[in-house]
Amino acid sequence: MVTMRCLCCEILVISICLLHLCTVCEGRPLRRRSVSEVQLMHNLREHKQVQDRRDWLQTRLRDIHTASARGSGDSSRSRRLLLPGDLPDLSDLTPEEIQYALNFLEKLLNSKH
Repeated sequence: MVTMRCLCCEILVISICLLHLCTVCEGRPLRRRSVSEVQLMHNLREHKQVQDRRDWLQTRLRDIHTASARGSGDSSRSRRLLLPGDLPDLSDLTPEEIQYALNFLEKLLNSKH
């Protein structure tokens, strides 16, 4: 009987100590967080905010109607083809202007690669 009573007292004392420890800590961590943990939590919160903004924007963009969706002509083509009559007369250009145009077009072609 004595051992059972002693065991109950030990359990009671340990329970009271744990209860006291929980009230003193008030949900705070037992150790301070390291700088990397704080940075990780900050990055996670920032990522969540960005994701929430992205989701909000996606829901807003669903309501926007574009010109091609309204059925204005041939919606499968978004660009108009150039016809020979749309091009300016090349005989009016100077050699410097032609060279400038060629250099410009070459830069455009190289920038896509």
